[in-house]
Amino acid sequence: MVKMKASTICGSDLHIYRRTKEGMKNVPQVIAGHEPCGVVDTVGENVTNVKPGDRVSVLHAIGCGFCEDCIRGYDYRCRNMDTIDGRPWWTGQTGNKDGGFADYLLVPSRGCLPLPGELSFIDGAIMACAGGTAYEVLKKLTVSSHDTLAIYGLGPVGLCAVMISKGLGAEVIGVDLVEERRELSLKLGADNVIDAKSSVLDEVKALTKGRGTDAAVDFSGSNVARTNAINGVRFGGRVGFIGHGDVELPIRPSELVSNDITIRGSPIFRTDTYFEMAAFLVKNRISLERTVTHRFTIEQAAEAFRLFDSGRTGKVTFVWE
Repeated sequence: MVKMKASTICGSDLHIYRRTKEGMKNVPQVIAGHEPCGVVDTVGENVTNVKPGDRVSVLHAIGCGFCEDCIRGYDYRCRNMDTIDGRPWWTGQTGNKDGGFADYLLVPSRGCLPLPGELSFIDGAIMACAGGTAYEVLKKLTVSSHDTLAIYGLGPVGLCAVMISKGLGAEVIGVDLVEERRELSLKLGADNVIDAKSSVLDEVKALTKGRGTDAAVDFSGSNVARTNAINGVRFGGRVGFIGHGDVELPIRPSELVSNDITIRGSPIFRTDTYFEMAAFLVKNRISLERTVTHRFTIEQAAEAFRLFDSGRTGKVTFVWE
């Protein structure tokens, strides 16, 4: 049993928040919230990996721990996994458990990941999904100090990517429709920002002296952004997709071949990535809490969701004393 200290709202929570009453029929009737962090309150008699008082970030896709996918770190691919907050995620699993928008969270002990003392509870909550998701795709694209990176979509996951990319030494260009989010990305370290309503590719080319970026990641799910991400990278560029778009994207394989472009999809993050990410944040003194623009108590949930749904905030979090 984990006593909540922070639980952040994820953009994917809005998919359920926006549903009609009719559309809720197939949604598991459990408490939402899959970015929780807190302190272990009590443990079962067979639990040995955590003890009361431990600070933990809680993994939201918790595998059995024994199958090939779990052993490789892909808990979210386990056919017998538990998902907190009721979402079946990628392969239709149904082990739905209550999530972290509550005072306490009951979770399999495998899902309790140690939170370093140098990181805050809000850091730990963000790392449970948004931060881990951003870190994973940047790792797949081998982003480094040699790179100029374009980040399409400066919502909370994109903002985490800005901070992590700067920690990796990259030059960052942020692209978004919303002025408030562009301004926040500059405060978090982005070198340049582009209004997505402008001629994005022309501006990308101008900022890179006609060369294009070394890498690009789309967090928006917009086909316009995805197309710009592909067309805006240089020869040999790398592109990552995170956002879930429902519309098919036309891609010309001949252009990928002639320009030697690599495209990587990336869902959430491998379990072992959490430990690498935590060490990286501590070493580089990066606090993802800086992406938070609004804090609420759980009793203010309705107000918090209305504000977050405006699309003009950074990360929004519930906090407990």
